Amino acid sequence: MDISLDCITCIVQSYTRLLQAGMLPEEVREPGMRRLLEYLANVDYRQSPPVLGRDLHRMIRSDLDDPDPYRRIKTDANRMMLDRLADLEAMVDGSDDPFDIAMRLAVAGNAIDFAPQHQLDVMETIDRVLRTPLSIDHSEQLRDELASAATLLYIGDNAGEIVLDRLFLQQIDVPERYFAVRGGPVINDATLEDARSVGMEGLVEVITTGDDAPGAVLESASEEFRQVLGASDVVIAKGQGNLEALLDVDRDIYSLLIIKCDLIAERVGVKRGGFVVGKALNR
Repeated sequence: MDISLDCITCIVQSYTRLLQAGMLPEEVREPGMRRLLEYLANVDYRQSPPVLGRDLHRMIRSDLDDPDPYRRIKTDANRMMLDRLADLEAMVDGSDDPFDIAMRLAVAGNAIDFAPQHQLDVMETIDRVLRTPLSIDHSEQLRDELASAATLLYIGDNAGEIVLDRLFLQQIDVPERYFAVRGGPVINDATLEDARSVGMEGLVEVITTGDDAPGAVLESASEEFRQVLGASDVVIAKGQGNLEALLDVDRDIYSLLIIKCDLIAERVGVKRGGFVVGKALNR
């Protein structure tokens, strides 16, 4: 998916939110914004938004001299969802269809995202996803394919959200399961540190994309990630960044996400804010 002019507005607003959150010291704010605008004026727009996000956040980390400025935000998000995990597990276990409830909770977890222009409340989103029809619902196909699959690659998205991914993975009985996180810190996307902190390593084999883009960008991903992607019987990708990065990849992928921008909404044919479990939206 190539960068749209609307993406430029979103990037600038994302940087402005960092200023409003007090994450950037006064002395780096103006020069940082000038460097961002200069970069945006010259960047090649024939690349995906996650590539743009990777470059932007490399600049921010350089300005701050901090390899992971979102570490506290990620830690707090993981802790918040772990504190709720027992209640959510009870909700899943006590339901008539644990797979469906766990899947919907995983979709709702996509609300935990510092990047979008409009922030969502995860608990309110959980309430809505449990009582609202999915805007795209290929969940029965997903269930059937998982029943016969030998290998699964589940590409994670954000810290906190991965607690709900873990809950869903507990309902998936596939012999060989991989969970992919980012290869380095970027925004509040989950890394190996986050996966370990929520107990993901005891459940599945955790790998990384090998890259610090906020999406699984194949051109810069590790050979291990590309091999697992190609060899897996079923691939699930969480979140909009992964969908943007994997658009036009020549294989079917199940996308689980909340639609957060009008461009993706138009591409997949649903309204912004819709809950999606969709097969082959990337093609």
